[in-house]
Amino acid sequence: MSRLSTRFDWRGWLPGLLVIIGTPLILFLVYGPPYLNYDASYSLVWAQDIANGITPDYTGFIAPTPHPLQTFVSWLALPFGDSAATVLAWMVMLTFGGIVWLVYLLGRDLFNPWVGALAAVIILTRPAFDRNALATYQDIPFVMFVIWALLLEVRQPRRGWPVLMLLTFAGLLRPEAWVLAGLYWLYLFPARSWKERVWLAVLTAAGPVLWALSDWAVTGDFLHSLHGTSDLAAQLNRPREPLESPIWTARFFGFTLREPLIVGVPIGMLFIALCMKRQAKILIGVAAIMTGVFMLSTIAGLPLIARYVLTPTVLLAVIYAAGVFGWRSLPVDFVRRDTWKWVGIASLALSLIWIPWHVSLVRETKQKINNYETISKNLREFGSSPVVALFYEKCGRISTTDHRPVPAFRYELDGPPNSIQSVGDKNYPLAELALYPASRSVAERFYSEVPSLDAPTTADGEPYKTVYASWAWRLYASPDCAAAVEAGRALPGAEPN
Repeated sequence: MSRLSTRFDWRGWLPGLLVIIGTPLILFLVYGPPYLNYDASYSLVWAQDIANGITPDYTGFIAPTPHPLQTFVSWLALPFGDSAATVLAWMVMLTFGGIVWLVYLLGRDLFNPWVGALAAVIILTRPAFDRNALATYQDIPFVMFVIWALLLEVRQPRRGWPVLMLLTFAGLLRPEAWVLAGLYWLYLFPARSWKERVWLAVLTAAGPVLWALSDWAVTGDFLHSLHGTSDLAAQLNRPREPLESPIWTARFFGFTLREPLIVGVPIGMLFIALCMKRQAKILIGVAAIMTGVFMLSTIAGLPLIARYVLTPTVLLAVIYAAGVFGWRSLPVDFVRRDTWKWVGIASLALSLIWIPWHVSLVRETKQKINNYETISKNLREFGSSPVVALFYEKCGRISTTDHRPVPAFRYELDGPPNSIQSVGDKNYPLAELALYPASRSVAERFYSEVPSLDAPTTADGEPYKTVYASWAWRLYASPDCAAAVEAGRALPGAEPN
């Protein structure tokens, strides 16, 4: 028994397990259930395409950027059937719990437990982080892999392949990790033999090579993700001007960290720069590299999106916490120890004053999450209805008034690419079936622009009729489609795509 306890010390593992499992439960209690966002829903339906032996529609209308690791994990979740979306959502929630624990460890190892605990609480309580976790964005596991890699390096400088392995996983979710991996390989270069250099170079290149190969296998273009992301950014009018990147970056940091942390971060930077130079090089250095990559990506036409700066934001949270409690790591006889103590107390007090405003922000975020989760859930239930399946079988392709319902609805119907398509795609005119929001309220909460909710009509002006409805969604059928289903026959020429 003693030998077993020596191998596996629950006392060492238990705090981490409690944080990793407890964090998703806290989010669930505060905000409600998680859900799959548009990108994650596409990863799941692409995984379904692959399982069905169909080429995924990476080039579809307003299709998001494919992320190889996310699609692979979605493929692993397919055996869960109707619960696959729920399983994927909770997996990302658990990785967010992993981030909170890793942030604590990073702050503790670089400074002291007080810094780690405060930094972890900051990440847990930022609505921007919570929303991205609850919406199952791939950026959350990406952040976890990068912070984990950094922690390993902090504990053992020039650690080598374990760090690069984690960055490879990260690099199959977001390309910024490729730059980190490349710079880390250069950092390792002087201390390694040529055999090790070659092996580590292969590991460094694994992320971008695997990503390019997956793009080529599906689209025939090794750089599809780059081209597709740039084209989509232009189509959706997302900010991507290089000269505007500093302004947008500052806004995104402020949006994610919130007041008054944006005031406390410079205090933390000054503290570690003056008093703890090793920690300053690590935190400020990695944050600067990732921020620089984010800003420079606009040169390639890539968009500026707030969640792309989540990783440097984590490091800024640790820097802020160092400004509050870093003084506890200074020697007792350090000349300005008491000065930094009072500066830290003032910085923390300023944060506490803002708590009431922060609570109102959490309530607002909760409402947005609840809106999207409930409407998305009803959409999946709607798609799995036998009535909807029957009309789809007899009448074929279904049009939607917006692109947002497409991936989740197609997954539930197990349809091939383009079987569900937005009327915004001029290559696919109005089909014999049409999916509409059931009310203006639903459209306002789920779409960025509210479409006309009047029943569609045929070229001859005949109105479509409602054949199935829920509180959130309504399925319309053309007169010919409704007549075909009533007669128990398939509509002539009714093909899924």
